[in-house]
Amino acid sequence: MIFKNKIIVLVIFCITGLVGCSSPEITEINIGFIAPLTTRAIDLGIAPSQAMKLAVEQYNSTKTKEQPKVNLFVEDGKWEKALAIPAYEKLRKEHNIDILFISNSDGTVAIQDHIEKDGVIAINPLNNDKLLSSLNKNTFQIAKSTEESNKVVGVRIIELGLKKVLILQYPNHFMQIAANSVKDILTENGVDNKIVIFGKDQTNFEDILRSAKDEGTDAYAFFGYKELGFAMKQAREMGIKAPFYSPPVLLDPAFYKNSEGAIIGTECAFFTPLDGNYILANEFLESYEKRFGEKPMSIWPPMQAYDAVNIILNELKTYNETKTDEIAFGEWLKERLNNVRYFQGVCGNISITEDGSSRGIYFSLYKMESEGKLVKLKR
Repeated sequence: MIFKNKIIVLVIFCITGLVGCSSPEITEINIGFIAPLTTRAIDLGIAPSQAMKLAVEQYNSTKTKEQPKVNLFVEDGKWEKALAIPAYEKLRKEHNIDILFISNSDGTVAIQDHIEKDGVIAINPLNNDKLLSSLNKNTFQIAKSTEESNKVVGVRIIELGLKKVLILQYPNHFMQIAANSVKDILTENGVDNKIVIFGKDQTNFEDILRSAKDEGTDAYAFFGYKELGFAMKQAREMGIKAPFYSPPVLLDPAFYKNSEGAIIGTECAFFTPLDGNYILANEFLESYEKRFGEKPMSIWPPMQAYDAVNIILNELKTYNETKTDEIAFGEWLKERLNNVRYFQGVCGNISITEDGSSRGIYFSLYKMESEGKLVKLKR
C-alpha cells in the first residue's frame, strides 16, 4: 500500500512538474501606431488609425478565450521624422508594445536601431519601397509599392505625348522615392523632366512656376502635401493650362482649400474598391461608416491599414497554440509573417516576400472630378 502511494505521488509530481515547465499563455498583446493625426497628411493617419481600431475591436469581440486580447495605442507623429523616436519610446514605456505600426517612411528609418534592440516588430501599412525593404529584418511593409504605384503617373504622361515635365517635390523619403520613380520612367522614354525640391513650409511657388512656364513646360507633377494647393492656384492664376499630376495624397481637404479649386482635373495614382476585393472592401467601408459615423476622406489608406493589422491579428490568434519555449515573440512573429501567402484582404490577395515587403495591391489612374471625388480613368 505504501509502495502504491509513492507511485501515485510520483506521478502527480511528474504531471505538475511538466505543467510548471511549460511556458504560460500570453493573455494580452499591445500594439502601437504612430500616425499623423494633426499638422500634415492627416488623411494618412486619422482614417488608418480608426480602421485599425475597428479591426482590433472585431478581433477581440470574436476571439476564443485561449486567444490573446489585443490592445491598440495611437500616438500623433505629425508626419515628422523627429517625432518618431519620442513617440516610440512613449509607447514602449507606457504600454510595453511588442508590435509597432508606423506610416511615415522617414520615421520607419529612424526607429530601426530601437526596434532591433528591443525585439519589436515594425509594420509600415502605407508605404513599401526598395529602401524600406533593405532595413533590418524586424521591419515589414504591408502596402502598395511606392515605385509601381507612382509609375502610373509617368506612364500617363508618356501616353499623352507630353515632352517637358516639372516635378515639384516635398523633402521627405516617400516623396523622393515617388518623384524619382516618375522621373526614371520619363527619362527612359526620352521625356525632358526636372525635379525641384521645395521647402517644408513653402507657400509661394511663383518663381519656380514662372521659370517652368517660360521654358515651355507642358505637364506639372505635384509631389507633396497641402502646401502644393497654393502652387496649383498660383499656376492657374499665371495662365498655366498644362495638366496636373499627383501621388495619391490629394484628398486632404486642406489641399483643395489651399488650391481654391485649381486642383480639379488633377490626375493621380489611386486605389478604391474597384481595384481590390470589391465585396470585402465595401463590407469594410460600411462597417467603418457605421462605427465612426462617416466615410474616410481618402479610401486607400484605411483599406491598407485594415489589411495590414488583420494580417497581424490572424497570426496573433494562433500564438498560444504555436509558440515554443525556445523562440522569442518577435522571432516567432517574423517567421509567421515571412510565410504569409495570398491573404484575402480588402485590397486584394496579399503575400509577404523574404525582404519583408508585400505584393498584391495595385493602383490605377484616377482624376479629381470635384471636391473630394475621384473617378477612375478609362484608357
